[in-house]
Amino acid sequence: MFASAIRTAARPLASRATKAVAPRLTALRCMSVSTEGENVIVPLITDSLEWTLSSPPPLHQFEEPPLIVEVEHLDLKPGAEVEEVLEAQGEKITDIVGKEAWVDNDPALYEGLIPQNEEWTEFIDEKTGEWVYMDEYGQRIEKPSA
Repeated sequence: MFASAIRTAARPLASRATKAVAPRLTALRCMSVSTEGENVIVPLITDSLEWTLSSPPPLHQFEEPPLIVEVEHLDLKPGAEVEEVLEAQGEKITDIVGKEAWVDNDPALYEGLIPQNEEWTEFIDEKTGEWVYMDEYGQRIEKPSA
């Protein structure tokens, strides 16, 4: 018991003596050019493992699993469809699920609308807060009956 009391009293004295003797060191970040508070940009396409994303990404960091889209084919042949590039590389394309139902709508039709379902047919207008209903072609319609 006496020994623990001596240790308890000696710890603050030892730390004060250490602080008085040891000079303060300042760490420099030589390789860094970013200033304090500046954001770091991580490239998504790299030639090294330094910046690669873990696969699958850590799901506990997201409200829902993120959608990761491969866009490397755009550098090979701009404007080409993914299946065209893969076929040119000798890959066999069997089926693309849902391609026949895909409609490329004008993004301006959805400006200021917050999607409320997976089909992108129900929205809330950012400005008014009202519900907006659209068909698959981006045309506004009345509320569909259930």
